[in-house]
Amino acid sequence: MIEIVIKELIFTYRRVFIVLFISVTIVILVGMLYPSSQLSKINFWDYDKIWHFVLFMVWAILYGLVRAIRKKRAPNLLLVFIFGLTYGLLVEILQFILPTNRSPEVADFIADAFGSLAAIGVLRWVFHSPS
Repeated sequence: MIEIVIKELIFTYRRVFIVLFISVTIVILVGMLYPSSQLSKINFWDYDKIWHFVLFMVWAILYGLVRAIRKKRAPNLLLVFIFGLTYGLLVEILQFILPTNRSPEVADFIADAFGSLAAIGVLRWVFHSPS
């Protein structure tokens, strides 16, 4: 029952979810490419892997919702997961390439992947078909 209400909210407020998705995408890019010399001044970054997990879970949920809105049906969960992995890998590659004094870490990518995987569980719950 709650899933039906959630779906109705998603499609009713579709523009909000699209704006949220774009906003979270930008926040992740800026936050993870921000020069490391400035990060020591920001205390909440002490939980780096947790932030990676949470941000990518939120990003993948929003990406799945945007795909559902655009396709007018449940998102392809494998595609959502693959795009989450791709975005996480892209961020790590950009950390390596750009002169931000940031270094890519495999552990960050793994946290991103687990966040994306957790999002799949949430999306599956929202879009499952009741028997």
